Amino acid sequence: MDLPLKGIRILDLTRLIPGPFCTMILADLGADVIKVEEPAAGDYERQIHPSIGPVGYRFLLLNRNKRSLALNLKHKRGRDIFLDLAKKCDCVVEGFRPGTMKGLGLDYKNIKGINPGVVYCSMSSFGHTGAYKDKVAHDLNILAASGILHMTGSSEGPPVIPGVPIIDIVTALYATIAILSALMAKRQTGAGQHLDISMFDSALSLLFDVARYVWREEREPMRGSERLCGGLANYNIYETKDHKLLAVAALETKYKRRLFQLLGMADFIEAEESITTTKVSLDKEQKAQEAMKNIFCEKTLEAWNEIFGPANCFYSPVNTVSEALSDPQALHREMISEGYQPLCGHYKQLGSALKFSETPVDLQRIPAPGLGQHTVSILEEIGIHGREIEELQKHGIIAFPSDQKNE
Repeated sequence: MDLPLKGIRILDLTRLIPGPFCTMILADLGADVIKVEEPAAGDYERQIHPSIGPVGYRFLLLNRNKRSLALNLKHKRGRDIFLDLAKKCDCVVEGFRPGTMKGLGLDYKNIKGINPGVVYCSMSSFGHTGAYKDKVAHDLNILAASGILHMTGSSEGPPVIPGVPIIDIVTALYATIAILSALMAKRQTGAGQHLDISMFDSALSLLFDVARYVWREEREPMRGSERLCGGLANYNIYETKDHKLLAVAALETKYKRRLFQLLGMADFIEAEESITTTKVSLDKEQKAQEAMKNIFCEKTLEAWNEIFGPANCFYSPVNTVSEALSDPQALHREMISEGYQPLCGHYKQLGSALKFSETPVDLQRIPAPGLGQHTVSILEEIGIHGREIEELQKHGIIAFPSDQKNE
């Protein structure tokens, strides 16, 4: 069976995390993703430590299955080449500050003029409208602006930066959903559209669990004290005798009772009628938390694994990244696979979270490209050959590795 997005061509002007994560998913599903990069340095990810050979490892992980076109969009001829490619593409994805693409004459309005069916996805910090549209922001800034950072951490300390760039990733997923939805709409109407995906919007959409306290109870939710962020004893993290950490998440009443029974905390079991714990009683929960802290530090993590393993009551050791990447379940689910890139050799990469019963996903179709690796072949596809390619390279409009002209 063909890959589900075979025949879909995407011009990808993004770099770093949100855009490349989005287009990687689309590329894994079979889209022909042409990664348009600035000729001198390309995507900044290429230089970010650690590297394998000459290539930044994270670049390899985010840019598989893409072709690289090194093209200078600041030069008129470079823009003309991009427009020629855009005439026959299905989607353009860009992640520049609002107004940048308009300044180049490559914004949605101009691309739509030559390709009415184009799906044009813009990814930005705060969106293309509103008072903040020109404000720059990274993941941490958006976490702060959205209130998520305020809710992350313990009640006794300051906010804590999450261990992964959550908003970058969520924005990428929203962009992917929007692109696929717009392509489906295009099948029905024949028309494309502009997708304005912002990191701030993406972050705000995640507030459903805490927004209700503001709107219904008219109070400010408290870090480390609400139902799903540390307020409940039965949904929390504890230290063991050997200073390891474990997490319990026994929200449902029957599992909470099972947890307390295993811990010898029968005195804390109440005749709750609800299916799950719905409210936080700080005084009661603090007493239960203190009891659980004292109990969990009496045994090692291995001992607790033996006790809780058979019980299946929402218990998990807190894995390190290394432990998670070598977990038997991760290996069984093919979430760790091997990639190969000619300049870097073999390396480990993350698998796809998309599992279909029939439709294939291909992680190995094209290795993450060298800068400009496919410039020549892409230009030849739109009728630019030989001497003209040499002239374009001479004037810094394009770039390609001399030993990969025929890739």
